[in-house]
Amino acid sequence: MSAEPNTETGARARTRSAILDAAVEVLAEDRQASMADIATAAQVGRTTVHRYFPERADLIHAVVHHVTERSRHAIQRAEPHSGTVRDALRRVVEEHMDLGSILMYIYSEPLTETEPALAEALQAMERAIEDVLARPDADLNPDLPHAWVRRTFWGLLYAGWETAQAGEMPRHQIIDTIITTLTHGVYDLDTH
Repeated sequence: MSAEPNTETGARARTRSAILDAAVEVLAEDRQASMADIATAAQVGRTTVHRYFPERADLIHAVVHHVTERSRHAIQRAEPHSGTVRDALRRVVEEHMDLGSILMYIYSEPLTETEPALAEALQAMERAIEDVLARPDADLNPDLPHAWVRRTFWGLLYAGWETAQAGEMPRHQIIDTIITTLTHGVYDLDTH
């Protein structure tokens, strides 16, 4: 008898997760996608999507939290505090390469600017990245503000995502290029 409620909870959790995963994929490709488009991608009916997320804003809230949670897990998997800074940065970049399009979506979603809970979720993700970039052994250039370094990191990831989407370089070369640019910069003018 007690297995039935757990099965229902498990089934509900799986359905919710399927809807969120579909929303992540669909919205990353088409930010104007309808709830029906998301339902189709999740292989559920539109009414099922509305049962879990009555309004589009409810779905967007859940997507932002879902993606920031995926980013948090990606950072944890990367073990950013072990090994050299270069190796840690590489692992963080590798883990975030698959989140590209959807991260760009949530950063440009207007609700993340107006809803305090969503803004906080993004700020928590930013702090986690900043912690990696500002490791005590990172030997950051003291002339560069931490916010600049963080934005540079995200900018390089964005360039990597665009490059991957355009099929201009294989994934491993994109990651190498991001890390080289982040750790050595574009120009080495001191040697010339």
